[in-house]
Amino acid sequence: MFFVISGLLSSCNMFTGRGSDQPVARVKNKYLYKSDLEGIISPGTHPSDSAAIIDRYIENWVRQQIFVAEAEQNLSDDRKDFQRKVEDYRNSLIIFTYENQLVKSKLDTVISPELMAEYYEKHKDEFKLRDNIVQVRFIKLPLDAPNVNQVRRFIRSENEEDLLALEEYSLNHAASFYLEEESWFLFSDILRDIPINPQNHELFLRNNRFLERNDNYYRYFLYIKDFRLEGSPSPIAYQSDNIRAIILNKRKMDLINEYRQEIYKQAVGNGTFEIFQ
Repeated sequence: MFFVISGLLSSCNMFTGRGSDQPVARVKNKYLYKSDLEGIISPGTHPSDSAAIIDRYIENWVRQQIFVAEAEQNLSDDRKDFQRKVEDYRNSLIIFTYENQLVKSKLDTVISPELMAEYYEKHKDEFKLRDNIVQVRFIKLPLDAPNVNQVRRFIRSENEEDLLALEEYSLNHAASFYLEEESWFLFSDILRDIPINPQNHELFLRNNRFLERNDNYYRYFLYIKDFRLEGSPSPIAYQSDNIRAIILNKRKMDLINEYRQEIYKQAVGNGTFEIFQ
């Protein structure tokens, strides 16, 4: 396609307004020039591949221009007036980029635990749980794991030495485990790791603290230290990331609004603008 188009259109050069730049394609009064093809071929590309890439580029350009011409012919003038939209978009992009730069350089990102707790207490009703969550100790052991009776005792213990021994045992023998008992997990996620399927999750949580189950390969131990039911207030620890994001976003908007107001005041004082009535 490239060589055919080049030959057909080389005689059109006098009409293109681009001097000696040779056109390679035309759709109505729109031209694609040889100079427009510069840079589309990576260095070292095989000549046959280069020709295919150029042909494809030219064909895509022709197709696009055909569709643009068709659209322009069938759209009303007011629908084709993109100048104001382009200007608005450009202005918005410039402001957005500058404000992001301002936020990165001036936003205070330090949020104390006290501030988070204060925000949580004031907005506690906004943090209702959508799912049941739990604090647990969980261990998955091969059936031939040793000293299982110790696991049964340690997993329910509140003695620090027992819990350290349980962690060491888990590191040496468990297929998987999590003992971060201060962390909150979705109860539905826990159920994926243990072969049980309670029909009523609330009833199960209210009536079970410790559970041991076997399948053909593993023995599972689950100790439920605490739980919160769907619809109840969410623990602050479970919402810490959300609260942090909310506080930071409020600081960001306050910073931007204050800066905009300050710039406006300066413009008023400097006589930067006039409003004609």
